[in-house]
Amino acid sequence: MFTTETVVHLIGDPCLKLYRAKGKGYWYFEFDDQRLSGTKMVLVKRLNDLPLDVWLNEGRTFAAAMRAKR
Repeated sequence: MFTTETVVHLIGDPCLKLYRAKGKGYWYFEFDDQRLSGTKMVLVKRLNDLPLDVWLNEGRTFAAAMRAKR
């Protein structure tokens, strides 16, 4: 089992956070570097329903896409 803190720490991007949308049945990454912000939904009910490597890939890909928009 892993936590949101583990996912964010292993991704290693200080502008990225991971939250559970309470009562909505999904999770989302939030990117905010003061100049650019955005979110990416991950449609999964429980954090551990997806393997850690999938979370890392989703987060890294999202963060890279946001940084490319600058």
